[in-house]
Amino acid sequence: MRHVRAFGLTGTALMLLAACGAAPPNAQPGPGVTLNVWLMKESAPDNVISELDQQFHTLHPGVEVKLTTLEWPGRDARWQAGMASATPPDVMEMGNSDVLAYASTGKLTDLTKQDFENSDTWLTGLRDAGSYQDRLYGVPYYGGDRVVIYRKDLWQQAGLGDPPTTLAQLEADAAKLMNANKAVDFSALYFPGRYQYAALPFVLDAGGAIATQQNGKWTGTLSSPKSQAGLHTWADFVAKVSRAPADKDETSDVDALGSGRAAMIIDQGVTASAVAKKYPTLGEQLGVFPIPGATGPMPVFLGGSNLVVPAASRQADLAAEWIRLLTGTQYEGLLGQSGLVPNSTGLSTFVSGVTAVELTAAGRSWFTPLSTRWSAVDNANVIQDMLESVYNGRATIPEATTAADTKITQLLNTPG
Repeated sequence: MRHVRAFGLTGTALMLLAACGAAPPNAQPGPGVTLNVWLMKESAPDNVISELDQQFHTLHPGVEVKLTTLEWPGRDARWQAGMASATPPDVMEMGNSDVLAYASTGKLTDLTKQDFENSDTWLTGLRDAGSYQDRLYGVPYYGGDRVVIYRKDLWQQAGLGDPPTTLAQLEADAAKLMNANKAVDFSALYFPGRYQYAALPFVLDAGGAIATQQNGKWTGTLSSPKSQAGLHTWADFVAKVSRAPADKDETSDVDALGSGRAAMIIDQGVTASAVAKKYPTLGEQLGVFPIPGATGPMPVFLGGSNLVVPAASRQADLAAEWIRLLTGTQYEGLLGQSGLVPNSTGLSTFVSGVTAVELTAAGRSWFTPLSTRWSAVDNANVIQDMLESVYNGRATIPEATTAADTKITQLLNTPG
């Protein structure tokens, strides 16, 4: 995945949009009708969009599909200006962390009653990211998630066989790797202290949650018994398998694995290619497998994109139909073959290699709490600070989670 990898938890500062032009919404398709489609750079191979547009033109001979490709930096300003213009976009690709802010302020069309193929097997993380107050505003497009990337050479030197499928097996394999590599800075699995997207799955795997909402009020729940149990598992596991620093995040993963200071890392699937590019002598020595949980793959945070119809669209019905085609089996299958993770767990026959492992992992996926204020929590580094304080021993898990919950509750319930 390319730009998916840059998406963490980002806020979107919305501005009031100017009134749209006088053209009537949902104008009936006919000669001279244009469907304005805005996609992000590198989000779909040219052949996929070309084939789709040919099919769409056959269905609607009088409709021209005009494609605009945007860069991710500066996207919010472009979206706002476009939706306020006399020729607003009809279809827009948004990062899944962007959808909530626009849906909650009435800028997107409700697509709940539309019929989309494979909707019963959509990846949970993408479906949740495209929803607001039980209504669908962003149709899952494609995703990206984290897997375990490992060095087969170090794996074989330690006498290991097939990749583990449970956390207990992973811990046992890690112990053998640690015994086979005595360097003081060697990690069987490089796991830095502030790596929230690798630590939070332990919470979800134990049945815990980051925060919950009831009667319109949010409450941090990292101090709940199940969440604490997951964090205890995380802390015990990391202490046994990692020598990574407490005050760092995953940004050093590539070098840790490539230099041999680690046998495994947890990172997005595309990172395997990044390691091979920077350390070409590794060649075929890199493998991947889903992050093992208590009884199977651990729940993973899912990044990616959703497709939306702006409320300002003049062709909302046509836009929904175009989205329906692109997100259906035919074109999602082509996306999967190109290396993007398709939107449904039912499309496994279309993917292979790292993408297949990512899709398997994405079968248990999650997204951040669906609060318009979540970016405030993320920008304040609440979870990263909590994890570091436990990792370096400054606080116990009950102390750290209670403090984090207090901050989460306050930030999520503060207007703004």
